[in-house]
Parts: sequence; structure tokens; C-alpha cells
Amino acid sequence: MKLSKVLLIPAVILALAACGKPDAPTTPSISIKGSNTLSIPADAYTGTLLLTASLSWTASSDVDWIKVSPSVGKGDSDIPIEIKVDENFQLERKGVVTFAISGTSTSVTYTVTQAASESALADDPPIITGDTVLNMDFTKGMGEFIVEDKDKGDFPGDIWSVNAAHPEYGVVAQAYVSSTGKRYKTESWLVSPRINLKGHNQLYLRFDHALNYTNDEKDLSKFIGLKISADKGETWENVAIPNMTSGKSFEFQSSGDIDLKKFKDKIIQVAFTYKSTSETTPTWEIKKLLITENKEVIVKDDFGDEYKSVPVWMELPEVKDASNYHIHTAPIGDKNYRNYSFLYDSSNMVALWVAYPLNDLYTKKTVQRTDKWAFDPFVAEDAQPAYFKAGNIYDDGKGGAKYNRGHQLPSADRLASTKMNEQTFYFTNIAPQLADKAFNAGPWEDLESAVRTWSASSNSTDTLYVVTGCMVDKPIEYRTDNNGKKVSIPNAFFKALLRLSGGSYIGSAFYFDHKNYQGQPTTLKDFALSIKDLEEKTGFKFFANLPAETAAKVKAENPKDNNFWNLK
Repeated sequence: MKLSKVLLIPAVILALAACGKPDAPTTPSISIKGSNTLSIPADAYTGTLLLTASLSWTASSDVDWIKVSPSVGKGDSDIPIEIKVDENFQLERKGVVTFAISGTSTSVTYTVTQAASESALADDPPIITGDTVLNMDFTKGMGEFIVEDKDKGDFPGDIWSVNAAHPEYGVVAQAYVSSTGKRYKTESWLVSPRINLKGHNQLYLRFDHALNYTNDEKDLSKFIGLKISADKGETWENVAIPNMTSGKSFEFQSSGDIDLKKFKDKIIQVAFTYKSTSETTPTWEIKKLLITENKEVIVKDDFGDEYKSVPVWMELPEVKDASNYHIHTAPIGDKNYRNYSFLYDSSNMVALWVAYPLNDLYTKKTVQRTDKWAFDPFVAEDAQPAYFKAGNIYDDGKGGAKYNRGHQLPSADRLASTKMNEQTFYFTNIAPQLADKAFNAGPWEDLESAVRTWSASSNSTDTLYVVTGCMVDKPIEYRTDNNGKKVSIPNAFFKALLRLSGGSYIGSAFYFDHKNYQGQPTTLKDFALSIKDLEEKTGFKFFANLPAETAAKVKAENPKDNNFWNLK
């Protein structure tokens, strides 16, 4: 079933009436007529809103299930914008469309909330494609999960709830009334809708949780547990939680991976079980529940510190599979800092991307370039290329193209300490690039120099977050390394940049086909594009930790329209 209607709803008009001289410049303004929110059922939807803008504008959605047409336009009044929303087969979801005046910070947002599908509770839930079957964020509510009180006793409130004042706690189970100090004996389950596991070879379940006030009890399974049913709740099987937490802290930690191979191709329900006594009433908080093909990976840095999940660093793209994600850290003076992260492709023997922060701390020259070429200790040597020979390491001796050892994180960006610079010479940070002025020491080096300039505090930059990467979806060719191993020659290189200055963000991106540019009159402007356009080209989601509304605006920006980048 499709819904279709015209939305005629005013919002705050951002425009200021121009007065004074007839040729005064137009003030950037943009507004939506009517409410800037839309709540719809799970059905597919098509509707229209009216946009008014004083100058050229762009539109972008932070989710792929909302389509906007047109996505660009000129200044005008009552511009009809078609909003198309795909049918929802999952839990309630929310997306944000951002309309922004090109080259300015002036924008307005339109938030779409779509109800959950009833089919999640039907006899035959739909098969969800992709590597993630369920991604439940309890900080946004309980969705289609229901509470089944097995023994509520005299407890006067809801045992399971999401605190409106502190949604960051997730869904919370507790049976204690603080105003009276009374504890209650209870048992209550939080039960999922039916979840279809068909079509997946291997799935894992995990969740983030915290447990406190267990009164020094040793056996925490007396209070919290996990059950799974594959017969519509007729019978339930106890499932061990690998990491039960200390029971004495509100610090969230992962449950660890729970292998679901026993339930392969079944339709299941998951139940979180909570019990309390009149003496002990723990508080259990659950933040995020995943059922995914990707096994959780514990990542270690150079100092032995462990990350049970990918860190929340602003430079990081979305990491779907952490098994090939690695972190390097190094000291500057007497303090340790993150150096860079990377996602490695052992089949092509190259990092798909390298992400790192850049500011005066890192670029201040206190050491010389080390040229300490080496294997990366975090990746098996047989999965890395050997690039020990200097010069044109890919000269095939047959008159073919010559390739340099191209840094993804440049050595010149890490001259603050010897160890930090040495890590840039790990072979996992190197990609073959056409030699000298053709590419490596040509337009690519021009971009690297510009990035260092943009990152400087003298340009009012607090930090520039950088992602450098390459494309090997269609390698130019294949060559061998110093040891005869086959290596892919990337067909393109890119950089995504996020500048933080005074609490505000702007973004830019650059994409280079990997070819010979020597003698061609190119400038950086020829390679510039929006982050959103780069995402479409590469398939990566950049700066995944930016808040959604900020990300939509920043990623839609055309760097050619922002004077900071000075692209001529």
C-alpha cells in the first residue's frame, strides 16, 4: 500500500528581508512550509513538501530508504520536493533529510519517522538481506520488544523501561524503589519479535550491557540471563552469556559473541530474563543488540591496550568487519597517542583506507624521516608485500609503468616522534603509485602538502580528520613484490577530510583515477568532490561518528564552494 499526499507545513523562516541598497547581496535562507517532521506507517510512501530558498541549494538524506527529488536546485519559493520512503520490514526507524544553501552553513532539516512493520510478529517474518539481521539500539526505545512479567509481585512500577532523561542507559531492568528503599521479589522478561535467520551460514548474537547492585553475589545467572525460542515461545532454551560483567559497575561492556549455528535457518525469539529478591535487586542496563555475520574482534594497539569494539574516533569510517581493522599508537614525549587506524585487504595486499587525526602536535618536526621500511607486526608477513628495495620497486624491466612506494599516511605528517614516523613505513601503509611526477610526486604530493597546510593551527584548524585510501575493485594490473608475491595496482586513490574549528565542522574529498598526470595542467579543484559523492564512489561510509544531522550537512558540502579550501 502506498500513501501519497502534499505536505504544506510552515517552519521557522530563516530568511531575513533584504533592505537598503537595491544591489545588496542575497541573504542565505531556506525553509520548509509547515512542520519539519513526518510520521508515517510502515507502508511505502510518496509525498511532497514545499521548500523556499534564497540561493542554490542541495538536499541529502542520512539513510538510503528515503529518496529526495530533486536533490539540487536554485533559489525560489514553494519548490515542490518529492519524498519517497521505502516500505519498512523491520523495527521503527528514523531518517533525516537536510536541505542546505550551497557553500554556507544555512540549512533546515526534515525528520521522517516510520513505524515498525507488523510482519516482524507475523508467522513468517521476512528474510532480511545483508550481514546484519538485527541491529537494535535500546537508547531509542524498546521498539517491538515486549515485556512479559512472570512474577511482578507488589512492585509498583515498570520493571523494564527506557529513562527519558537518560536514554543513553538503554533499556533498564530494576525492582527497587529509591523513595522508600524497598526491594521487591520479581521475575520479568524482555522478549523480541520473531527474527528470521534463514539464508545465513553463520550468525552471532551479542549485546552491550552493564550490571550493578548484585550485593556481592557470585552467581550472576541467578539474576540475569538469555533465552532463545524457535517455536513461537512454546519452549525456551537457556543460552550462556560469555561475559557476565562484574555485577558491580555501570560501565558497559560486550556480552561477547554467542554462536547461533544451532538455530540456523530458524525463526527465533530472544528473551532477556531478569530476577530480583527482597534482599538483592540488581540494575541491568542493555544498550545495543546485534545479530550479525561479523564476529566480534578484540583489537590491540602497540601498547597492549585492548579495544573490544572499534573506538569512537572522529576520523573513522564505518567498520563492518573488525577482523581486518588495526590500530597503531606511539609516544610523543612521555605520553602515548593514537597514530593511525587501517582496514587491510590481504588478498590485494593493500590497506583499503588509513584514518588518522592531523594537527600541529603530529606535524611538528622534532625528528627526521626514518626510512625504516618494515613488516607490520599486526598482520601476518605472508599477507603483506615486501617493499625493501629502494626506488622504482615495480620496474618490471620491460619498459612498463614504474611504481613508487606510496605512503597512505605520509611520513611528513608524523615527524613528532621516531616511533610514530617508523610506523608510517610499515608495508601495510604503503600502496604502489605511478612513479615520480606521473602521480606519486605529482598531483598526489600536491594534495598531501595542501592537507598539512589545512591542518595547521595558523589556519584556525583545531584538528583535521583524514581518511586516505585506494580502490582495488578494478586493479590496473598486477605486479610482484621483492619476494615474488602478487600485488594489485590500485585503480584510484582518495582522501576524505573533516575539519574541526571552534566546534564547527566542514568537509571535503578528493578522488584521483590512478593514471599518468605528468604534463597535464591539473589543479586540486579538478579532483574535488563532496564526501557524499565520495561515499557513492567508494562504498565506504566516512566519519561514522559524526551526529546524523551534522553529517548530512557536512557530507553534502561541495568543497569548491568553500573558500577555506581555496580550490582554484
